[in-house]
Amino acid sequence: MSTQRELTDRIRESVIPERGEIPLFVYSDPDVYALELERLFGQTWLFVAHLSEVPKPGSFVVRSMGEESVIVGRGDDSVVRVFLNACRHRGMKLACEDFGETNMWRCPYHGFTYGSKGDFLGTFLGAPFERVAYPQGLDRAALHLLEARCEVYKGMVFATWAKEGPSLEEFLGDVRWYLDLIIGRAEMEVVGVPERWVVPTNWRLPSENFISDAYHTATAHSFLSRLDMVKGADFGRDGYHVDPGGGHGLGVGVHVDGESYFPAELAGEYAANLGEGQLETLARIKNMHGGVFPNMSFLIPNFIELDGRRVSGAMIRVWQPAGPNRTQVWSWHLVEKNAPEWWKKLGRRMYTQTFSSSGMFDQDDTENWEAQTRVSDGALYRKDEFVLHYGMGLELPPLPSDEFPGPGGVYDGKFSEAAGRTFYRVWLDHILREKTR
Repeated sequence: MSTQRELTDRIRESVIPERGEIPLFVYSDPDVYALELERLFGQTWLFVAHLSEVPKPGSFVVRSMGEESVIVGRGDDSVVRVFLNACRHRGMKLACEDFGETNMWRCPYHGFTYGSKGDFLGTFLGAPFERVAYPQGLDRAALHLLEARCEVYKGMVFATWAKEGPSLEEFLGDVRWYLDLIIGRAEMEVVGVPERWVVPTNWRLPSENFISDAYHTATAHSFLSRLDMVKGADFGRDGYHVDPGGGHGLGVGVHVDGESYFPAELAGEYAANLGEGQLETLARIKNMHGGVFPNMSFLIPNFIELDGRRVSGAMIRVWQPAGPNRTQVWSWHLVEKNAPEWWKKLGRRMYTQTFSSSGMFDQDDTENWEAQTRVSDGALYRKDEFVLHYGMGLELPPLPSDEFPGPGGVYDGKFSEAAGRTFYRVWLDHILREKTR
């Protein structure tokens, strides 16, 4: 087993994002994964919930940051906060259910109790037989739950363990302009509870797929053209590839029909929430896929026809690491709260058919990610000379700023890996950075 210094030297010498060179060993090496948990997931902003999932004081959901379980709870002041889901007595999980509404969290092991709402949110309240078991008393202030930094953007709750560093808006940067087209175009709400399933793959493979890979659609999803659901196998190219910086990235697929595919009933709300350039882009969208570094993805799926109406939706994904070659997928379907019923109903059908755990697209993608991970896990392919090629569009300049209204490096056509290379540059910077927590 190599030392941590030897490992970081190996990574520094072999991961060269600017040349599009990524060695295969970094995907399933357990020592690389350990560095990710410490230096990436322990230090950067992570999406944990949508505000509509915790609507009332005392309501909460249980999520993960890296491999650490956290509680996302709302207080009486309507502020949402994030706590490590661990009792300060023996480290037992406090909230063992996935979601709920309660006045207090009581540890199921020894009964230590913490406030879940009001001024007592996260505060240690007491323990059974406290006067007998602890005649000297307990330092209540020292036994509070461990709280993460938490900020909200357009209803999306993010948290980080880093005590200092950029604000959430600074971290998101230019990707906010594009996120608004999904989560900020109207008041959004989560439909039901998020689906979850496990894929035997490294978390980075699906993350980078959403950020920078429209190229696979012609092969992996060729059934779409064979079923006449799209006009041709190259449907994934039409539009723009966007590298907004920060490790984020996306592809914007456009149509030339001259009218918006979104429901006319929501036009007023869209206009109240989006700028002129965003409205212009939304009217042209036929699909949009992307990701917020490191492991959150967003999607407007390709519009399809159901019951004589053209329909799409909004989806958020988190690729939750559960080991170097194991990922738990979290998938949220969002819809405009004030949308007409036909849009809500057909959008849910569209989501189920295409990008749910049983969807047509996910069956294609997960087979590929699983096979890639098995290859990377083989001893033969751990050698640094087995380097993956991320060079698509390496020599192509971005479009002039006056040819597209959105910020960032924007490229004509979605066949590019510019955002993927930036993703790995930011990933590399985190991995090589010493822990500051």
